[in-house]
Amino acid sequence: MTIFPVARPSAVEEGGPILVIDIGGTHIKFGYVRDGRPLAYRKHVPTDALRSGDAIDALSRIVTEVAAEAGLKPASVVAAVPGFIDTDHDRVLHAENVAGLNGRRLGKELGSRLGCRVLLERDAVLALMGETRAGAAQHADHVLGIFFGTGIGAAFMDGGKPFRGAGWALEIGLMPFVADGALEAGSQPDCLETHASGRALKQIAGRFDVPIERVFSVPEADPALHEALVHFVRHQALAVGMAAAMISPATILIGGGVVEMAGYPRAMLHALIASYVPAARTGRPLDLRWCQYGWDAVLYGASSIVSENQKQTIER
Repeated sequence: MTIFPVARPSAVEEGGPILVIDIGGTHIKFGYVRDGRPLAYRKHVPTDALRSGDAIDALSRIVTEVAAEAGLKPASVVAAVPGFIDTDHDRVLHAENVAGLNGRRLGKELGSRLGCRVLLERDAVLALMGETRAGAAQHADHVLGIFFGTGIGAAFMDGGKPFRGAGWALEIGLMPFVADGALEAGSQPDCLETHASGRALKQIAGRFDVPIERVFSVPEADPALHEALVHFVRHQALAVGMAAAMISPATILIGGGVVEMAGYPRAMLHALIASYVPAARTGRPLDLRWCQYGWDAVLYGASSIVSENQKQTIER
């Protein structure tokens, strides 16, 4: 049984549970938070469910089914969107993997169907807020979080608040990045995600005919695979180093499904990051931490998003 720390609930949480929706490229993940703590309920639904017909109608139907299955009617919904969100935190500017959401006011439209408030946020922001609220970066500030999953996400906490720039700050997966090597068909050749994400790792595993879940467990048996993985991890470290040079974080937090895989060389990544970040030249010690909660971090983060929205509403 997983024991979760008690986080201080907001007034909104005390009024009912928060439903968290993480719209990924492959699956939509659902979970609940109540009184500052994640509940045991989890649900995964293929994202293909949103790719035919009206995406928001489909998502509304799924949420209704989830609420009935869980026996929990949400008081608020926090949705993590796989793409660019407008500065109004309501309109989806572009979602590469769910085209039916493009240009839609997802928060308002889904909220009107469900009869409750729907708040949008990037999944990287939710995860980092969760880890600073109750996880590995608890009580830390000026934290850069980088998450290597199917794609690559990043977020930065400054003064206890997420840095958003003019909207979608730190979408580093789309950062221009030039590297040698075979590319997946249809990928953007000069894009970081093409070389350092889970999609890139899947391409490496396929090239060497190795199940992706074992790709880090067998490299010694194949020198060419070992070399490909070293290049892959170096590209990830370069991404962290470049982001750190721009943001100047006091703490770097690393997470995502790729670094949680069996056999992943965390020591190698740590050493490479230490050699790339400017801290190596300033004499400051490198404060690098690994995410504590995995996907559950977004549940803790959702509590912070609801609290932040409530405070802004009161101030208005």
